[in-house]
Amino acid sequence: MTDIKTLMACIDLSDYSPMTLGYAFDLAQQGDIKVFICSVIPLREATPVFMTGTIYHCREDTKEYLDELKEKRETQINELIMERFPQFINKTEIHISMGHPADEILNMVERIGPDLVVMANKGRSNLSSFMLGSSAEYVFRYCTAPLLSVRDKHIFKRMYSGKATPEARKIRIIMAAVDFSPWSPAILDKAGWLAKISGAKLHVVNCISTKEISWVKSHYIPENTFDLELFLLKEKQRRHDLLADQIKTAGLSSTDGIEISIDSGVPYEQILSVSQDLGADILVLGPKGRSRSARFSLGSTIEKIFRHSPVPVLRLGPDIIH
Repeated sequence: MTDIKTLMACIDLSDYSPMTLGYAFDLAQQGDIKVFICSVIPLREATPVFMTGTIYHCREDTKEYLDELKEKRETQINELIMERFPQFINKTEIHISMGHPADEILNMVERIGPDLVVMANKGRSNLSSFMLGSSAEYVFRYCTAPLLSVRDKHIFKRMYSGKATPEARKIRIIMAAVDFSPWSPAILDKAGWLAKISGAKLHVVNCISTKEISWVKSHYIPENTFDLELFLLKEKQRRHDLLADQIKTAGLSSTDGIEISIDSGVPYEQILSVSQDLGADILVLGPKGRSRSARFSLGSTIEKIFRHSPVPVLRLGPDIIH
């Protein structure tokens, strides 16, 4: 079982930052993990200084001003830690940069090389509707490290505009979605590690997709003899046995209370439905499904889950099978 030794928490001092730090510090405390805090000052905060200096020459030393911005941001982060997580003051490494948030976060991931990135599904804009192409989605899509996208399921809505502050919640139930792709062993490994350090129950799920059922039905021999009920009964048992073997191979046999469930339907809809029925606190997914494309690009199922899941989503990195 692969342990995580370093973690990078991305915060912007929005309402979502205490929740992000809450998850990061809770994992760090339970797993003896070193925490790096990443914060990006958007260019829009510095652009007026450059423009004013260009037009009026009233402040030539823009570098001094930018350094002041970075120092102020670091002070604010330390104040937040002192207020909400005093046991971690002076126990983290803070990195402040300036630029486009998504690009800077991805650059920091490459420089620091964390085993896990923790980031909220929303940021400073606190938009009432979820915008596709946002920094959060961009990082989720292109980050090469495993990424935990945190959100508060108690107040999560795509059109949420309330005033409640998101909070980190205790991890009691972990749901790992496995599709027998090359990523599946790593999904079980990371989910097992998370269950081990958090003391949570682990639930492993698989979905027989409607596309697979349609393909089998159209190619069934003899023709017109396909029995859906009988097929699902046998296929669910076959997949249950396969998952049990993979769980054993992953070294999770000794983990208490592992449950397996096999469903059928549209994968992302079933995964979200089961997570709601279980009351899951975290979903663990691969970076994509069965596609063997050499180019890293998230599968549509993963992206839909990111956009619609009310619970945190841990998406593994693309290099987990190399």
